[in-house]
Amino acid sequence: MALQRWPNALKSILTDESKLPIKGQHTAEAYELSKQESDDVLFKQAWLMYFWRRVKVHELEPDIVDERLQFWMNQGDRPPTSHDAVDVERGLVELRKLGIEAQLWQASRKLIDPDSEHKWKMHINF
Repeated sequence: MALQRWPNALKSILTDESKLPIKGQHTAEAYELSKQESDDVLFKQAWLMYFWRRVKVHELEPDIVDERLQFWMNQGDRPPTSHDAVDVERGLVELRKLGIEAQLWQASRKLIDPDSEHKWKMHINF
């Protein structure tokens, strides 16, 4: 039964990100996830923790990085629930909105090629 309701719940979350509950606000009681759903949530939590660690290492987003990293580090303390599934989707949306992947790419390019920032700005303005 969980497998039947999960795709619909996830679809509604992803189709309208403005419907995501505010952080810490969950509109319904949490339900247990199937093994596959739990594994998916755990993978996404690990992915988000990895990204926020890289953000911290590269000193990006200094106003929020510590809070986000701590949040994702604390998520592995218990089995994931439906609320955690919503949180990881919200976290992935946040990464996209902030352009974290592009920022990390640019920061890592600076380490390899210090002149890459100038090239990156020329590419964007083109």
